[in-house]
Order: sequence, then structure tokens, then C-alpha cells
Amino acid sequence: MNLKLTIMAALCAIGLCLHAQTKKGSGFAGVNISFGTEKQKIYNSSINNLTFTPKGGYFLRDDFAIGLEFAFNLSKLRGTHYTEWDSEYGIYQDTYGVKELNFGISPFVRKYLNVKHFLKVYAQANILFQVNSTKIIDDEGYLIGYDNRLKGYGASLSPGFAFFPTRKVAIEFFFPIISYFHQDYYDEFSAYNFEKRHNIKLALDNFMPSIGASFHF
Repeated sequence: MNLKLTIMAALCAIGLCLHAQTKKGSGFAGVNISFGTEKQKIYNSSINNLTFTPKGGYFLRDDFAIGLEFAFNLSKLRGTHYTEWDSEYGIYQDTYGVKELNFGISPFVRKYLNVKHFLKVYAQANILFQVNSTKIIDDEGYLIGYDNRLKGYGASLSPGFAFFPTRKVAIEFFFPIISYFHQDYYDEFSAYNFEKRHNIKLALDNFMPSIGASFHF
């Protein structure tokens, strides 16, 4: 009888430990990585995006967390080129792939639902504030300088999965199902512009899945 009670108590303790990773008062920290290609209507070009996102969160209630992400995004424009002065050889060189570097701060809220003790699904809503650094190209395709400014703000809604191989470690996969971005500046010659009339995007328009890992404490 004592053995049965001991086994039942142990199983209950294990169950509590396995579900403790999203309990009220706990937190998590980790990083996401995403890569995707976005088609552009201007210049018959496309943009390759690579994003590295450190993040942290805190559970206000069981299975409900708030947090903050810091997104570092490098994008390269394919299909266009510019001319850059090569100081080593003293000549102009054609360079393909205009690059843009973005930095974003993004508060979020996240709600989990239990599927198994080691698997949860969640929905995450983000608000994004983004600053960019880009090369300025003139009408003739020459590099004339660099620009740093507030790019704009946006929001997104993302479903995801969290797999817990251990009580404190989560492997995550998610993608934005719908996103909105308002760009604060506009250059009619830039392929990086979000079209003013089409700044709401669905997953099929710009599919950028992310994979990440989090440590829960």
C-alpha cells in the first residue's frame, strides 16, 4: 500500500514539474531565428530576409505571458545593382544586392494551450517599432551615402508550437499568419517600400517561419 502511494505521489510530482514551465510567476528567455524571401512588384526583384531575435517573457497568469523581443534583421535585395567606388583599385564597381539592416523593439503577449505535458500550442500578438540603416542609391544607380531613421511601426499575430524535451527547455516553431506595417517614409525608387495600399500581409504573401529555443525559470 505504501509503495502504491509513493508511486502515485511521484507521478503527481512529475506531472506538476512538467507543467510548471508556464505557471504564474515563472519566466523565460531565448532566441528565434527566421529566414524568408519576399517578392517585390518593383524592378522584378525579391528580398532575402534573415532575422535574429533575442526575447524574454514573464507569466502574469498560468499559460499567459507578456514579454519583449529585440529583432535584428538583415535583408538583401536581389535583381538590382548599384555602382560603388572601390578605393583599393580607384575605380567604380558594379555591386549586386542592396542591403538593409533593421533593428526593432517588439512587446508581445502570448497565450498557451496544453496539448500534451510536453507539447503546447500558443498564439502570440506583437507590436513592432523599427529603425533601419540602408544604403542610398541615386537615380543612376550610384551609392551616394547611408541613411538611418525610424522606418515605421506595425503589428502581427502568430500561431506556434512549443515542445518541451525537459521541464526548463522549449523548442518553438511559429509564423506570422497576419501582419501590418506602416512605413514612415517613402521613396518611389526604392524596392524596400511597403505599398501604401497593401500594408496588410497574410502568411501566403510573405511566409517567414521562425524556429527558436527558450529557457524557462
